[in-house]
Amino acid sequence: MTTFDQTPDDPDSFGYKVSWFAVKTFDSAAVLDAIGAEGATPANWESGLGAVHYHSAPRDPDRWIFVSPSVGGWVLAVSTYLPHPDTVETKYETGRRFDQLFSRLMKRFDDVQYFGSHRVSDFAAWARAVNGQPVRIFSYAGSEGQVFANFGAQTQEEAKLRLPDLTGLSPLDATERMFAIAEEGEQEESRLVAGGLSPDEAREHVAECSIKPFPSETDVTDLAGLWSIDPTDLPEQDDPSGVGWAAHLPENLTE
Repeated sequence: MTTFDQTPDDPDSFGYKVSWFAVKTFDSAAVLDAIGAEGATPANWESGLGAVHYHSAPRDPDRWIFVSPSVGGWVLAVSTYLPHPDTVETKYETGRRFDQLFSRLMKRFDDVQYFGSHRVSDFAAWARAVNGQPVRIFSYAGSEGQVFANFGAQTQEEAKLRLPDLTGLSPLDATERMFAIAEEGEQEESRLVAGGLSPDEAREHVAECSIKPFPSETDVTDLAGLWSIDPTDLPEQDDPSGVGWAAHLPENLTE
């Protein structure tokens, strides 16, 4: 049986091999209610995130979500079972379940963001809704070599991270564009090597100066920091200690 510590503690970092919603609000109970999680119990950062990471196996019946106290004016809802954006037909209906959760949150809060990554499958995703309207949705998995969702124009923050501009492209066309950028990078490396650079020098130059063909897990957390709050830097926030909520995600809202 999972138990939770209700002693207020400082924010605890996370950000990799996990997904989360960042919601602009000070009311964590309202976020919990909008998500529709079940059996909520107070939990501090350490025990709440601990349950999320410990119960992460695909068939684990305890599909926990931790809804944090407000940090930097944002409430973070963290789980390894959140569905991801997907407009490509799948037997798991994860895209439909993501849309349902995203819609619930954007109807009640002015700024709602989603982030997710998993290095094993080379998965990266993000989404944002402002004033009740989605403005950007993207998800990609390198293990599948496929973009699953691509909606809205590239944001300034994505451009700052040198992520590819996929504005207006279907998931299939976005996939093809990303692989074309990767091929262009390889060709540039070959030209630089032919011009006298070592392979390592050429690779480093392309990595530093060119558009990144594929997003990484650090791109996801960096984008979170530009849009709202980087969860890998939470201990540096000035918010007081607090207690959030641990709850079960309903099976019909999980990945």
